[in-house]
Amino acid sequence: MRIYYFFYSVFYFIKLAFKKKHYSIIFYAPHHFNRGKNSENIFFKDLLELCKMHNLSFLYLEEPDVYSNQKRSKTAIPFDFIYYLIVLFRKFMKSNSSFINDDKKIGVFLKKIFFTNITFDNYITISQSMLSFFNGVSPDARRFDLQHGTIHAAKKSYLYKGIVSNNLKENDVNLFLSGNAYRDILIKNDKSNYFYNHIQVIGISSVNAIVPSELNKNVLVSLQFTHDHSSDENKKIADSLEIQIKKEPTFHFYLKNHPRFNNEIDLSRFLSFPNVSLFSGNLKDSFDKCSFHLTSYSTVAFEASLQAIPTCFLQLDSIKMSIFNMQYNYPYYNYLLSDLYDNYSVCSLEVQVWAKQFYHPFCEDSFLKSLKNA
Repeated sequence: MRIYYFFYSVFYFIKLAFKKKHYSIIFYAPHHFNRGKNSENIFFKDLLELCKMHNLSFLYLEEPDVYSNQKRSKTAIPFDFIYYLIVLFRKFMKSNSSFINDDKKIGVFLKKIFFTNITFDNYITISQSMLSFFNGVSPDARRFDLQHGTIHAAKKSYLYKGIVSNNLKENDVNLFLSGNAYRDILIKNDKSNYFYNHIQVIGISSVNAIVPSELNKNVLVSLQFTHDHSSDENKKIADSLEIQIKKEPTFHFYLKNHPRFNNEIDLSRFLSFPNVSLFSGNLKDSFDKCSFHLTSYSTVAFEASLQAIPTCFLQLDSIKMSIFNMQYNYPYYNYLLSDLYDNYSVCSLEVQVWAKQFYHPFCEDSFLKSLKNA
């Protein structure tokens, strides 16, 4: 199947090189973000629909991810051919400059071959993917990074020790954020005031609370075993989870793998317990089924809170894994599942109020006003 997408991409971009076309927006994202029904990108969904409503021309490009088991999008154009060309050029470049300048140079070069007839006003990506490359292709376009997870004052891809990431600053990137609480954290900790004029809060799709018909002791466990963590970090998360399962034998734990899980931890160590099962459904189904949520530091804690479902956090000795306590002030961070159960009605209402500071309803006016020439 990968061969199909590669040759489809080859044909598309060769044809594109001979056809003049202007787009208001280029959307770009790795395919591991296809987490919705029918393998749709849930982060781009509202934006793509809004473009169609307002007749804004766009091109949606999808980057391959060999580590992901997610299916490819049915609506995006596979970027495979150009992506592997970029990877090849990166390997052969012997530049003393940064990867940012190298990717810009690759963008300038490939523009002359495949993008010479293509122009665009705005570039919107997720996880800061290909910012420098598309800066080289079109330096006059306005560049945006769409938030897809948690952001805090020590996240090096955004801000660290008060210094803004070079990838954002050198590419003059604007951020689309989901709520004012995230915006306030970045602005408060930014020594250069860069973010003050480079953030637009656009919110997310409105959500309606789905409170289970009756309180139960089912716990959704958002696992975070990925190659992003070291082996030692994955082991610490696993050990803490096992302790939690043993400590709360009256609860049933439904383990839901991270979208990029690649067998970093053998899950049989958990599934051997009688009160543990593997859950393969989507988040909505899990929220219908479970009254509680357990994680190390997954963003699902926000999604659960918006559904009035409280989260219990694994206690880990790590700054990165304590952000819900140190940066986001989660109201019941040190509570056990049994504590949350005993105070469920109060906890569920308070965590929903807390989450709404970080996730506002989607505002199409904020999005449209941020765009160049929209």
